[in-house]
Amino acid sequence: MGNCKHCGDKAGFMRGKHRECETVHQTGRRRMLALVSEAAAGPDFSEAALLDNLAAIAAGAFVDDDGIRAVIAEGWHLAVKESLADGILTQAEETRLRNFRDQFALNETDKAGRAAAGQLHQAVRDRLMLDARLAALAVTQDDGHLDGLAAAVAESELSPDERRRLLTQAWEAAVESSLEDGVLSLDEENALIRYLRHFNLSQGNVDGNGAFTSMIQSAVIREAAEGLIPNRLGDIGRVPFNLMKSEQLVWVIDGVDYYEVKTRRERRGSSQGVSIRVAKGLYYRPSAFRSRTVEWEETSHEDSGLLGVTSKHIYFHGARKRFRVRYDRIVSFEPYNDGIGIMRDAQTAKPQTFRTGDGWFIYNLVTNLAQQW
Repeated sequence: MGNCKHCGDKAGFMRGKHRECETVHQTGRRRMLALVSEAAAGPDFSEAALLDNLAAIAAGAFVDDDGIRAVIAEGWHLAVKESLADGILTQAEETRLRNFRDQFALNETDKAGRAAAGQLHQAVRDRLMLDARLAALAVTQDDGHLDGLAAAVAESELSPDERRRLLTQAWEAAVESSLEDGVLSLDEENALIRYLRHFNLSQGNVDGNGAFTSMIQSAVIREAAEGLIPNRLGDIGRVPFNLMKSEQLVWVIDGVDYYEVKTRRERRGSSQGVSIRVAKGLYYRPSAFRSRTVEWEETSHEDSGLLGVTSKHIYFHGARKRFRVRYDRIVSFEPYNDGIGIMRDAQTAKPQTFRTGDGWFIYNLVTNLAQQW
């Protein structure tokens, strides 16, 4: 004969609880969970009042002190879930949930607790990522939005490495957004630079995936399209180009593959003739040999080296090939996904191709500079 785990009275053969007692227990526990969830997500609550209400319900619902503690933890998990139901966790919601957790010293050691804590952490990161991306794109001259973002990041429970990584990834996302229309405006560029300075992020911090380079390249193309000679290289040291007077170096790309179209020639021939019987077992075969020249064209990799783009020329410096081509001596440009082709203004000219790895940038740069002649 078993006893009811709730009231302690006999429950019957092979039974551990009364149905009525279990109903009372579950009903009371649901009420307690609702109180905790409301308190955890609410704007303010009284710890003493919440504990008194929980104790009053627990007394009639067969819930002991350990059970109350478990209800508080589970109610917090429920509050996290409900706060994330709309897909957005506001800073106010984050603060209330965090304060409730700290006030009751909830240690998230069980599976459900770790899951709730992980969901809250990710939601905070997602919100800060969105806020940071918008802050990086804000064209206003007022840095108030950046100050607010800095405060929110500092108040979050992200580690220093997570904060730095978040700010970097948000800036990269902002660059990608600003380049979706193919043009980086001056206001957008200034906003992105202001963000970097505000959070002390260097070029090395944000160019791991090429975002900083993409921003500078887009700015260079914008200036060239506006009829300006871009000056964005900074101190790159000496280059092996003999620049002309009043000529300005705009961009340099290393490791460029250079190709030329070559005409190949080969003589091919064959012999022809008929065998004539002279005597039994003896034949004579007079024949003639004819040959002809066969020509074909093929693209040949000629060299690899440094490509320089200036205000007047395209320069190439390799181990075997070194030359420059003036823009007004180029009759056509050919865009490729990974480079650019040119055709010089000469009767015997053949296509020349430079494989730079980024056809969009090099094509737009040289064609805009060529239009300034």
